[in-house]
Amino acid sequence: MYENPAVFSSEDLPPPRLAAQFLMPRIDFSDSGSVRRAERLVRDFCVCGFIVFNGDVEQVRETTRKLASLSELPLLFGCDVERGLGQRVSGATLFPFAMAQGAIDDEEVLRRQAVITAQEMKYCGLNLAFAPVLDVNTEPQNPIINVRAFSDDPAVVSKLGSAFAETLQKEGVLACAKHFPGHGATLEDSHARLPSVKRPLERLMETDLAPFREAIAERLHSVMPAHVRFPALDPLGLPATLSEPILCGLLREKFGFNGLIVSDSFRMDALGGEEREEENILAALGSGVDIVLDPRDPEGFLERRAEDSFFRDPARGESLSRIFYVKRLFATGMEKAPSPDFEKNAEDAREISRCSACVLRGGVLSGGEVSVFHFGTDETEELLGGLREGFSGGGVRIEKLSCWPETPQLHGDSSLVCVLSVAPAGWTENCVIPPEIIDCVNSFCSFSGEKILLTFGSPYPAAEFTFFDTVISLFDSSRAAGRAAAEVLTGDRFSTAGLPVKITL
Repeated sequence: MYENPAVFSSEDLPPPRLAAQFLMPRIDFSDSGSVRRAERLVRDFCVCGFIVFNGDVEQVRETTRKLASLSELPLLFGCDVERGLGQRVSGATLFPFAMAQGAIDDEEVLRRQAVITAQEMKYCGLNLAFAPVLDVNTEPQNPIINVRAFSDDPAVVSKLGSAFAETLQKEGVLACAKHFPGHGATLEDSHARLPSVKRPLERLMETDLAPFREAIAERLHSVMPAHVRFPALDPLGLPATLSEPILCGLLREKFGFNGLIVSDSFRMDALGGEEREEENILAALGSGVDIVLDPRDPEGFLERRAEDSFFRDPARGESLSRIFYVKRLFATGMEKAPSPDFEKNAEDAREISRCSACVLRGGVLSGGEVSVFHFGTDETEELLGGLREGFSGGGVRIEKLSCWPETPQLHGDSSLVCVLSVAPAGWTENCVIPPEIIDCVNSFCSFSGEKILLTFGSPYPAAEFTFFDTVISLFDSSRAAGRAAAEVLTGDRFSTAGLPVKITL
């Protein structure tokens, strides 16, 4: 294994291995052949590393150790961990969406989440966190950022995002902040199509770019650009991933960023699909990206293009220096990481969920019986189980629980509890409440009893309805969130959190 990347030269690598340093394919444990393919990519090409999907803690730990032992060079192992390692790896800790931390607004609580995430990653041999999200969610209808953002206030996002990144890196995990220069104002999902943000430069600087500028000043080591167009920043209308004015002119020169630029997934459809992948890999690397993430066909690309003089260009040498610098800092010593206390970590995550409950209007239930109506694109069973526990513990009886398309038979002597659980996910547009659900919920307006709205995940659906007596928002659909909402309604829990985005009720 190479021990001194500070003096490493591209001349020390044969062409296939040199070109492979700029690619980071995936390992997907839901694909039975994925690990064997990863082993071939290490043996035959010595790729830069891998992004990890699925699997459990011990599977991931065993695989990263094996691949590291096969590789001639240190490997980067990355994972999407905005919500903790449990977002991708079963058996690890899953936290609420980032907006929960915005609601709590306590750096000590935030740093605890970052410490847990880093410790669990290191135990699994993972050293690159695709987090935090530094997008400022100024578009309530944003289908893909939404509740993944800390807030719609750039000051809050700057404070919490910088603290999260700093803590990850202090704990020995490379933080990669996303999605530069900001994905929070989009109306489209970049997994499915290419969005465009048409804000003027001044607004971008004041809002979207402020958290990145702050994090870079706090020694952030890695940034992920967005598959999004910004006409005010690139007159050719290229997405940030392929834009030299954005990556070199703005990020490197104006902001003084000298860390690693890692692309977003190349499997996302914003860049045009499989037929343009090879062209886009070269365009991204030529525009300032250091590592291309999640290409569909890394073997084919390396077999066809590894001998290109493109990879001997001085700019690739600068990228290589950055890659080996962060590997020296973060890609060694994982095998010494102690086993985390997963049970305690899970309880910490549950407490964050409970503490994030925001009372937007109203408060404690006036009666002892409720009828519950639920619509959700997010988890259901655990959420409703938590509601049952919370109501039962507070002496409230659920007279009827209905899930769409069933609608409740309402009685004036019970309270109506309407539960909406929606959250962003790639390619799904899950944050959108269908018109038929809006019509159904609006039909409850004439109900004479007490009317309560609970939102889990995205809080923005609350703005669709003005007639509820009580509105409470939490930021995930876990059992803990369901129970906490019920406990607030029964008076067994006092909420101190504040909604970190602007909603008109």
